[in-house]
Amino acid sequence: MFGAGLFAAMVAVPLLVTSAQASPAGGRFEVDATPGTPDRVNGQPVVAVNPKNPENLVYASTDHIVNGAALVRVECYAAFSTNGGRTWTRTAWPAGDNPQCGDPYLAVDSKGIFYLAWNQLGCPDDPTGPITGTCNGVPNALGVARSTDGGRTWSHVVDTPAVRAATPRLRVDTATDYVYAVGASPVGEPGPSAVTVSKDHGLTWTPVEELPDQPFGNQIAVHNGVLATATSEVVVGGVSVQPVNPVFEVSRDDGKTFTAFPVTDSQGVQVAPPSGDLVPDTRLLTSDPIPWVTADPTRTNRFALLLPRGDNLEVYVTNNAGRTWTGPTVVAAPGASKPWIEFGPKGTLGIMWRHVADGLVDTYSTVSFDGGKTFPRTVKVNRTSEPYTFLGSGGDEWSRILVHGKYAYVTWSDARDGGDVDGIVARVPLSLYH
Repeated sequence: MFGAGLFAAMVAVPLLVTSAQASPAGGRFEVDATPGTPDRVNGQPVVAVNPKNPENLVYASTDHIVNGAALVRVECYAAFSTNGGRTWTRTAWPAGDNPQCGDPYLAVDSKGIFYLAWNQLGCPDDPTGPITGTCNGVPNALGVARSTDGGRTWSHVVDTPAVRAATPRLRVDTATDYVYAVGASPVGEPGPSAVTVSKDHGLTWTPVEELPDQPFGNQIAVHNGVLATATSEVVVGGVSVQPVNPVFEVSRDDGKTFTAFPVTDSQGVQVAPPSGDLVPDTRLLTSDPIPWVTADPTRTNRFALLLPRGDNLEVYVTNNAGRTWTGPTVVAAPGASKPWIEFGPKGTLGIMWRHVADGLVDTYSTVSFDGGKTFPRTVKVNRTSEPYTFLGSGGDEWSRILVHGKYAYVTWSDARDGGDVDGIVARVPLSLYH
């Protein structure tokens, strides 16, 4: 086990109050959670809702300085809200000795403890040094910190046994409150994606277990001790990436062993390889691993899987941890980028995506109230198309949707305030999706 006792003291930090747009009637709004940062890339934003207090949300995103497509400085941004996301208060990032930060991720457990995970980059106490994943030849660790006061303060960072990865991930099994962090194996530099588990609310972490290997990393989902991931790509000849038939992988021992199941349609026919612009390849126009997976917290062994198919998104659902499947449910999403799928705490299933054309971005979402069988209505989340001319994917690689209570919370980035992109949080009443 690693990092015992490092959460003993909380970090007291000054709070910087941010502004936000006024909330219109009906509970729907969209706000810039990172105002006043025109020279920063506040990309790949994610929020989490406190299950003990739905008015308390926590936000995380990148906070990079760029020059065109080149990264100049890499930092991260954290904030909290006490009014349901209408306004946000920034707090200092718990960077510890490594002030450089990349690819932050956020989760919350059933007790309302929030967790941040991120790539620690560069060398200690050198915020303007080279942006690297190693220091003096040693891989930087995937760091995790936690907050027990709703995001107001954060603990000192714990170095997990996983190391920095292209696509770090963080999941909480709300049935057990075990925390699962995905980084890279320290063997191989860079090693394959690997998972480490904390069974004491982030204080200590198990040795890493390698995930089923595929390019660009793995998405994971977990509920009641059932950990799942999926693969749909292979490396060919050491130089190219090729999509293949998707395979669903299940572990019941925290990643030590996995059982593989083919993903099939409702008739038992194996699903074809994914296709379209959302399939990651060596051009790096998209880098979020596929397939996307999510676990239903209301039913053990139920998972949903999202695959791109041309201009559509396909949803497949299993009620028995991959043995059989229903689907596809097809969601029309022409030109989609940076999609996400997520079960809410009551089993409601949300999907979102961005659409960028002619330097403008729009964001869309849809919600299923019957476990993924149907998605009655697609809602355009942003009221006005906003500028988006950010070059490259570094610092803005994904978007998110979170369904909680009466609302869907959708996060993305755009340049509505000029300069580089800001992190946007929208709240949409679930009634609009019927």
